[in-house]
Amino acid sequence: MKFCPKCGGAMVPVKRDGKELLRCTKCKYEEEMKKESKKEYVVTETKNKSEKVLTTSLVSDKSGRKREEEELEQEREEYYREIGLDLLRDELEGNEENDED
Repeated sequence: MKFCPKCGGAMVPVKRDGKELLRCTKCKYEEEMKKESKKEYVVTETKNKSEKVLTTSLVSDKSGRKREEEELEQEREEYYREIGLDLLRDELEGNEENDED
């Protein structure tokens, strides 16, 4: 592994514009990767794609929105139920008054 000449941080390989570079993890200093350095950074282990798990904030964000939508839907149902009951009560009270006449 190569270390940064400026700060001593670890240099990791990155690709930019088709070029292979080494970038410092601390100060972001970059230099072109030399042939000798390529041998040091050969990948020896790869993970199976089925073992990889992708996590993003977007997933939790969507589930949060879904819960909010469900809560709003419940509130709407309760509101309309109350209005329906009020209308039914008013109608029944109106019928009772007309029956007394």
